[in-house]
Amino acid sequence: MEAELEQQLSKIRVQATSKAPHQQQHAAMLLAVEETIKEQGAPAEPASYFAALLTLLEQQAGAGPNGLSGTIIYLLSIVLPGVSHLMLRAKFSTMMAVLSQSLDLGSADVALLRSVISCLETVLAAQDAGSWGLPISQGTFRSLLALSTDSKPKIRKRAQEAVSTLLARPPPPAVVHPAAQITARFVIDTLSAAKSDAQSALHILQLLKTTDMIWPSDEFGSLCEALMQLPKLNMPFVTTLSFQAIESVFSSATESLDEDQFRDLLIDIVDLKPNANDPLASEAWLKIIQKGYT
Repeated sequence: MEAELEQQLSKIRVQATSKAPHQQQHAAMLLAVEETIKEQGAPAEPASYFAALLTLLEQQAGAGPNGLSGTIIYLLSIVLPGVSHLMLRAKFSTMMAVLSQSLDLGSADVALLRSVISCLETVLAAQDAGSWGLPISQGTFRSLLALSTDSKPKIRKRAQEAVSTLLARPPPPAVVHPAAQITARFVIDTLSAAKSDAQSALHILQLLKTTDMIWPSDEFGSLCEALMQLPKLNMPFVTTLSFQAIESVFSSATESLDEDQFRDLLIDIVDLKPNANDPLASEAWLKIIQKGYT
């Protein structure tokens, strides 16, 4: 077993004497799983932990909020990064089916959702380009996008990290990520509703700032248009974040637009020069202009 994983599991084992009930439960579950692996004569490796935990999770289907699903998913989130991509592809449908049951945005608690997001990120990252075209993959990714605007900061941050990481690493041989189209439409729709839901727009702008990806060429113009409408709403924080997001998106403009479209976009951005009394927005605007003319 990899040293890093063994170190993580060691920290959980000693929690058997913890005063925190949830830590005791994590330790008890891990020790039970390890005993099962030992009885079966299986090697103490990530694949064995994965198989045992997945079986337990399937048995918990329909157990409700008082079941052990949260503990099992927490342990899975730790074990999954060590499991081979081949195995994660083979168990993809099963994993998506059992994890989707925990994506109830209304009732799931913060700790559980963060563990679910970690599991989904790892499983999706292991899939090939063909698997990303499946409805279950697209639906799951849409759930991650929705969670990236969640009102709970810890859930929102973890979902944004997962979305950014996945989009930055398209499955070979794809250059543009298969989920880029879904992402673009979600972003455009959210930003277009900024006047009535500024909070969600702010969350999406934060996501854009930290996402390094090539945007689909057929949506790039609409994305830039949605972004450039935001400064006109006269919401200072939205304006600042919108320029920072434009700067991030602008880095892929030369790969998404032809020369004439790029020139027109740059002219539009020049016309959006922010108030000199807003140093953050002005700084972001200047960076965009500098990139455009170099």
